[in-house]
Amino acid sequence: KKAMQYHSASSKKESTVEALKSVGGAEIAAIVGGILEASERDVPILIDGFIVTVAGMIACKIDPQVCRCLLFATKSTEVGQQVALKNIA
Repeated sequence: KKAMQYHSASSKKESTVEALKSVGGAEIAAIVGGILEASERDVPILIDGFIVTVAGMIACKIDPQVCRCLLFATKSTEVGQQVALKNIA
């Protein structure tokens, strides 16, 4: 929350890519890129764990067609994963 406030949260909500660049981290950005590429090639994507779920959510916000390729392996106890899952649908 503090990071989004620091990076002007109001403008970041409107731009998924800008939010990713500001607070996402290189590892999440790399996973998002891989998910987008796999989706473009119609390759199934195994989503396993909280961080990869967040990357999947971001990829779906960038390109809603990504959802058709996602396969979910685990459900974490992390509250953040449950929020991400709700935002993917």
